[in-house]
Amino acid sequence: MLRKPTGKGGFTLIEVILVVVISLVMLGVSLPYFAHAYKGMQLRVTARTVNRMTRYARSMAIMREKTMTVVINHVTMEIFLGGAEQTSTNAADGELNQDVLKRLGYVEGASNSDNAGIEKEIHRFLPEHIHAAHFEKDWIEDEEKYQDLYLIHYYPDGQSDWFVLEFKNQRGLGVKLENDPISGKIRSEFIQ
Repeated sequence: MLRKPTGKGGFTLIEVILVVVISLVMLGVSLPYFAHAYKGMQLRVTARTVNRMTRYARSMAIMREKTMTVVINHVTMEIFLGGAEQTSTNAADGELNQDVLKRLGYVEGASNSDNAGIEKEIHRFLPEHIHAAHFEKDWIEDEEKYQDLYLIHYYPDGQSDWFVLEFKNQRGLGVKLENDPISGKIRSEFIQ
């Protein structure tokens, strides 16, 4: 003999409320960990972006047999790569093109501090809430001309300028990048 079920199917209001409360407590406990991991992710993305840009600059310098420059604007937090802009002559009179000279900063009325005379080939913005905390390199003649730019040169023989570059986030966590000028490899480490 079969019996008919007597109870109704479904969840009671108390069971639903209990599940919601437990879910909110678990979310509240885990949210700070996710936020901290996200901040660390921004530093990793910054380190990877600089590393990829410098490897590409080294490769292009060797392949094209010309000096390539990685430029980091620590005010706008952008990074770009390129070679020096070429000065051209006017075909009609054989004189140097004045527009090019203005753009390079050799003629008054023009500023070249936004790109340091580098033709932007690849251009990226670094993640928000990250700032350049420290930059040091072995050759600093460019530093006097371009206060808001960090210039790193890669030469046709595969060598580059030695540099140490530190980025930090708002919580004080940071990443330190150091370049080997012979091999072009960048060693990175997280710092506090």
